[in-house]
Amino acid sequence: MHRKYEKNKFKIAGRWLAWSGVLAVVSVGGWLTYFVVLNKPPEPVAVRNMTVERGNVETTINESGTVELREQRILKSPKEGAVERVMVKPGDRVKPGQVLLTLRYPERKIALANQELQIRQEELNLARNRQKITETQERLIAEQRQLARLAPLVKEGAIALQQAQSQEDAVRVATAALRDAQAETRTTAIKIQSLQLQRQLIQQQLQDNIVTAPVNGVVLGVNVQNGDGVELRTNLLTLGDPSKVLVKLQLSTLNAAQVQVNQLVRVNAIGPDAKTFTGRVQSLYPQALTAEAQKQEGSGQNQSDQPTVPATVRLDTPTRTLLPGSRVNVEIILQQRQNVVVLKTEAIQRSEPQPFVWVRDNKNQAQKRPIDLGLEGLMNVEVTSGLRAGEQIILPPTESQLKPGLPIKTTEK
Repeated sequence: MHRKYEKNKFKIAGRWLAWSGVLAVVSVGGWLTYFVVLNKPPEPVAVRNMTVERGNVETTINESGTVELREQRILKSPKEGAVERVMVKPGDRVKPGQVLLTLRYPERKIALANQELQIRQEELNLARNRQKITETQERLIAEQRQLARLAPLVKEGAIALQQAQSQEDAVRVATAALRDAQAETRTTAIKIQSLQLQRQLIQQQLQDNIVTAPVNGVVLGVNVQNGDGVELRTNLLTLGDPSKVLVKLQLSTLNAAQVQVNQLVRVNAIGPDAKTFTGRVQSLYPQALTAEAQKQEGSGQNQSDQPTVPATVRLDTPTRTLLPGSRVNVEIILQQRQNVVVLKTEAIQRSEPQPFVWVRDNKNQAQKRPIDLGLEGLMNVEVTSGLRAGEQIILPPTESQLKPGLPIKTTEK
């Protein structure tokens, strides 16, 4: 019995010893594994290279505008009437003084005819008065001669004094008749002059029925047809000078505060693959206007309830493609740096007080390099110091963060 107990005791001790050995081996293996893993060099992080280049940096504001032509104007009807004949069509080039259309004003023609009749009547009266002057002059001369013959006879007593006095009365009557005829002639002449002035006024008014081109330009639109009735100041047609293209803007007050006359502008039509045209800010209204105020000023393009500032851009060259009245995109360049060291905004790190970029050292490890920035555009930024054109920087992957000294490897862009 005792031997059996000793034997079991020995077996249990052996088992504990075996398990202790196993645990020791496992512990040593775990520590060795941990040590190897802990001291294993980190895997290189995949990054992309970027070459530092020279380029341009801009700050801009974007607005929309409406295309117009220089000297663009709407010709209006000077009075109520009717269109007699339209002589041009949209797209026609015209010269100053060229007849564009004629209007019909029947009442003016009737008034002119009546005036002509009155002038003719008064001219006949004038002719009769002048004839009367001639006749009364001849009569007066005859009466004066008769009086001259009677005067010596009265002195000689050959005829009675009463007969001589009667002849003197006849001379006075003839003289009065001459004065009356002369006065009537002057009155008629003055009346004819007045009628002629009135006729001239009617003729000038009749000239309004001939609408001519005030400038060199192109017919942009015709609003009426032959036979159409028109009221006073009805829009007849629109002209413009295609050699000078303007763009009218309504700037927000925030943007207007940054804009100055003569700033460079880029304009393109709204749509894909639109050609870009350059120009400059030609004018900027000195104050913000409401839609109602702009309507009174004659530039009622503001459709917003908020006050806006009217501005005009003049393109450098004729476009031949931008249609008057069409909407366009307008990019006003506020500041510009040309041929400077530039970086894309995504390459610049701003997690520290001073901006920096990541570069690769000679051990293929990532390192920080502080940089100074200048003008910042929408997509790129001017670098004033810390980098030179031609140098390489690295772009960290979005899924991990770089640390100084971390090994890196480059991938294809």
